[in-house]
Amino acid sequence: MRKIKAKAKNKGKEKKNSKARLFKFAVCVFVVYVVYMLIQQQFDIKDRQLELVMLQQQVEQQRLDNKEMERLLASDNEAYIERLAKDEYGYAYPDETIYIDTSGN
Repeated sequence: MRKIKAKAKNKGKEKKNSKARLFKFAVCVFVVYVVYMLIQQQFDIKDRQLELVMLQQQVEQQRLDNKEMERLLASDNEAYIERLAKDEYGYAYPDETIYIDTSGN
């Protein structure tokens, strides 16, 4: 009779130990997942910060280009405007013929 009671007690303890181990394992898995996600987010934040710096530099360069264009346009420099229209946009006078050298020399 004593052996039966002892076995019943051991089974109860084994169930409790099994549940406790499972709970500890689940907590460890959760902690590892949270740590992984935090590290991943830190890398994402760093990437976004670098992207932001690059975009800010592009914005500043574009502002400088815009200021230069405004200055040139405000100076009423017809020769510059004409050259810009021809070189950048392919414009020409109605009676003007444009030749393009394709020989590469």
